[in-house]
Amino acid sequence: MGWPRGTVAVVTALLVATGGALLFGLSPTLHPVDAILGRAPIVVVPDLGGLAQPRAEADLESVGLTSEISTAFSLTAPRGAVISQDPAPGVEVRAGTRVEVVVSAGITRVEMPDAVGRPITEVAPVLEEAGVEFSVEEILNEEFAAGFVIEQTPEPGKVVTASDAVRFVVSIGPVPREVPDILRLSGEGAAYALGVAGLVAGDVSEQESDEEPGVVLETSPSAGEIVERDSAVNLVVSAGGAPVMIPDLVGSPQQDSVDLLQAAGLVASVINAEATPGVVSALDPAAGTEVPGGTVVKIDVSRG
Repeated sequence: MGWPRGTVAVVTALLVATGGALLFGLSPTLHPVDAILGRAPIVVVPDLGGLAQPRAEADLESVGLTSEISTAFSLTAPRGAVISQDPAPGVEVRAGTRVEVVVSAGITRVEMPDAVGRPITEVAPVLEEAGVEFSVEEILNEEFAAGFVIEQTPEPGKVVTASDAVRFVVSIGPVPREVPDILRLSGEGAAYALGVAGLVAGDVSEQESDEEPGVVLETSPSAGEIVERDSAVNLVVSAGGAPVMIPDLVGSPQQDSVDLLQAAGLVASVINAEATPGVVSALDPAAGTEVPGGTVVKIDVSRG
């Protein structure tokens, strides 16, 4: 016996409608495609604000969401209460989505440390661990080394929280110095000039020169350069010229003696003495002494 005309078409339509209804029933999102592809249902993120952490985690789990908990200090929320969440309440997401939840670590109070004269790196952790933010102003200072606290607000011992304004003034060291011009000064004179400028004499080396032995020929850093206070300035001083034998000038006229010393590459320094008028009575260093070129030779000359 055959099917009546149109029966096959009716049966097919009924089967299609039944299958569609089943797909809609199996899909929580009412999207048959989600059911076919195995997608997680869409859920609404609950409002967790102010809830205790265990309750917040339970509410998320009840709608098929997971949680990632972190903590932060709060000025208002008690310890363990939710401060914020991401995604926000009311947002539609797929089941299984992770919600980031920030929970209050409470309101932490801490005493201000006695920071003046101590490195900022030593006192900062006390405030940072309590969630207390602070500002730092850096200035040049002659008394405190770089990194040390000069001033603080509030004063030591005052109890502060994250809502208080905390400020430190920190030294970045003394004012930089300019290297003075100390060329042709003696070693002692150069050291004194450097000390006045807030610097110190560093390594000293010698170099043969026609200049008087001991005078400064070069500096490193050079004159005019800007350096930190207490920096060492290295010196190159004259070792004098080639060795010279001091001639025997005792009894010679003053001017002749001066001329002879200069011709020998030495420097004459005339000193009055009581002896035969107008002639050399003594030499220092003595005649016959070998000295570097440029050495000062003192000659005693009688004035009668």
